[in-house]
Amino acid sequence: MLPTATIEHSMSGRLRVRVPDRRGDVSYFRSAVERLSEHPEIAGLRANPMTGSILIQHETDLPSIREIATRRELFDLQEESAPLSYAVAPPRSVEVSTPGVAAVERSRATTIGLTSLAFYQAIRGNVIGPATENFWNAFGGLRLLNSSLIALGFCGLGILQLTRGRWAGSASSLLFYAFVLRQASASAPGKRPADLRDGNPENPSSRNRQRR
Repeated sequence: MLPTATIEHSMSGRLRVRVPDRRGDVSYFRSAVERLSEHPEIAGLRANPMTGSILIQHETDLPSIREIATRRELFDLQEESAPLSYAVAPPRSVEVSTPGVAAVERSRATTIGLTSLAFYQAIRGNVIGPATENFWNAFGGLRLLNSSLIALGFCGLGILQLTRGRWAGSASSLLFYAFVLRQASASAPGKRPADLRDGNPENPSSRNRQRR
């Protein structure tokens, strides 16, 4: 059974459909772009898996697009549609881009690369870094991943490295940790902006105290 698609926006030469059942499915939207782009009636395509939408620039009509989507087993385009707004069609574009797909693919490639480097270092015997590195990873596990289990695990590795005398990492790593911590503390929730601190002329309470 084909997923249901609804028309979000329609005008002459331009159609945006949404496939809510396949939202977040990167492979589905990649396949949809590839299959639809094979038809000469389709001038341009842009898919966003994160929102579940496909923008179709075309040189045909709505029934033909519905037939193409059904024949290619992509989605069942519902009859309900937004009122057509007949305006000048945008310039023909043959570019097919999927920003959401590209972002996910880059993240996946980075993850695979870092995992491969981790295995390579493990084979060479470089398994555990210095104590400061493990404590930093514990901070990241708690702050970014919201996982106390990961934080405790890295804390344990940090304590182990302290007992071995391996407590400090490279100077560049320590400087980077300091910069990140400074930025994190500067953007922490509840921190008052500079123009609201005591003694600043823009602070109303400060002006009141000065009047007194």
